[in-house]
Amino acid sequence: MTQFKDITLHKIYEARRRINSLIQYTPLVPSAYLSSKWERNVSLKLENLQPTGAFKLRGAANAILSLSPAEQKRGVITVSTGNHGKAIAYVAKKLGIKATIYISDLVPDVKVNAMKALGAEVTVVGKDQDEATQEALLVADKQGLRYISAFDDPDVIAGQGTTALEILEQSPNLDTLVAPVSGGGLMGGIAFVIKSIAPHIRIIGVTNDQEPAIYNSVRAGHIVQVGEAETLADALSGPISEDNQYTFEMCRQFVDEFTLVSEEQIAQAMVYALHTEKQVLEGGAAVTLALLLSDKTHQLGQNIVGVCTGNSVSMTKLLKLASEYQL
Repeated sequence: MTQFKDITLHKIYEARRRINSLIQYTPLVPSAYLSSKWERNVSLKLENLQPTGAFKLRGAANAILSLSPAEQKRGVITVSTGNHGKAIAYVAKKLGIKATIYISDLVPDVKVNAMKALGAEVTVVGKDQDEATQEALLVADKQGLRYISAFDDPDVIAGQGTTALEILEQSPNLDTLVAPVSGGGLMGGIAFVIKSIAPHIRIIGVTNDQEPAIYNSVRAGHIVQVGEAETLADALSGPISEDNQYTFEMCRQFVDEFTLVSEEQIAQAMVYALHTEKQVLEGGAAVTLALLLSDKTHQLGQNIVGVCTGNSVSMTKLLKLASEYQL
């Protein structure tokens, strides 16, 4: 078993203390419909209710608050598909420091506008995250800025892991956790905490079937390069770099099952969330519900928690989907 000396339970508890004033302890709410469907207890962890609308605030807050005063003064830089950039911008504004966000052409306007509204300097570079990352790293080196990865950073992972501390408190009988997986920051942090404290809990990672980086990489046993397709689950798109230090190995080691859902399933899940659960979820967050709404057989226990990760979707798009998919 690989040891992760930069990520420990102690550091995750420290992250919880550090970020407490900036994040919400989000609710865990029972889902009457899903509980009835599975004849089990199904609850939803509503990270879409964070101040920035996504779990990413946890990791961004911990990473920035872990910097030295000198590093904070120089400012931070990152690459994002939207939610991480918005979280970085939010924390930077709270602390009065400069934030520079590099994005690709694929990031939706609703996320770009949100980052700009928080005062971040947003630069669009290239057709995908790889090109945006290359440029951001050059700028970081030239200007002496601290680059904060959206997922492969021990402070970010520790921040995301605080989600699991809350879930274990809220659902002491938990035996199955379902959560989205993209670069692996959230899933790595959650899975590390859960397997460290309650290793019997089954963890299922869900992603879209359009160029799924972690899914393909874990199946291959090594990092596989993927493209960046247009998808409703834009928050889950993008590659994992060959020099990944943490998240690939954490996901491979601690996640029990990975599964895929289709674009149609994601659309239906977004509409279901709006109509039935009364929650606004972006596509990347709705993959959890897409799995729980499916009839595919999974090894589900009696007490299931699904993590709903973010709400960054334009209402125009969501209402259009609602008109197309009648439940």
